[in-house]
Amino acid sequence: MVSWLCLPLAPLNPIEEDTLAPMNLHFTAGLANPNGIVSAGPVFSANYEMLVIHPFMVRSSVDFRYGRMTSNLFPKGHLWSMMVGVDAIYYRGTHFLTGYIGLGLVYALNHFSPFHDTADSLLQSEGITAVDMQANTGYRLVLGLRYHKSYSLEVSVVELRPDFRKTGSDGSGMEVRSYQTTRTGSFRVTLGYLFEI
Repeated sequence: MVSWLCLPLAPLNPIEEDTLAPMNLHFTAGLANPNGIVSAGPVFSANYEMLVIHPFMVRSSVDFRYGRMTSNLFPKGHLWSMMVGVDAIYYRGTHFLTGYIGLGLVYALNHFSPFHDTADSLLQSEGITAVDMQANTGYRLVLGLRYHKSYSLEVSVVELRPDFRKTGSDGSGMEVRSYQTTRTGSFRVTLGYLFEI
């Protein structure tokens, strides 16, 4: 991170050379690393960026990720996540190379589909008939580089701790719900392309 922020990005004329386009559409694709609970998986995002005032911009985003729950401590299965977020970003650089750092809030909507053997095991051992993962709020740290104002490389850290919701029945036929907190955050590396609008 120190090396990233110490790159020679200082422009000769900060206002003329270090100003982003007023609005951008930014599309990225990449990979989220495994965290011991969720496997590695692809990540895709669409971002709308707006320059507030030099050198700050705000960005709203929609991310899609797929992964598999692989830990023996939690139900195993397929996990699809859609994450919406807002980031505040500080940038410096030139038209040739721009570096930026940002912090934002995210809200993840999750869909969990257990493997067949996991669903059978939960039904037999605990009487669980349905398992889902609740929506959750978290945060995101972003480090990025842009080349010629059109290409991007981003590294981001996302922290999310949603709850599994297990629904079943006890011996008397009453519905029972239980919750188990997990961690689905990840370290992500993505490549992107920007369209000025």
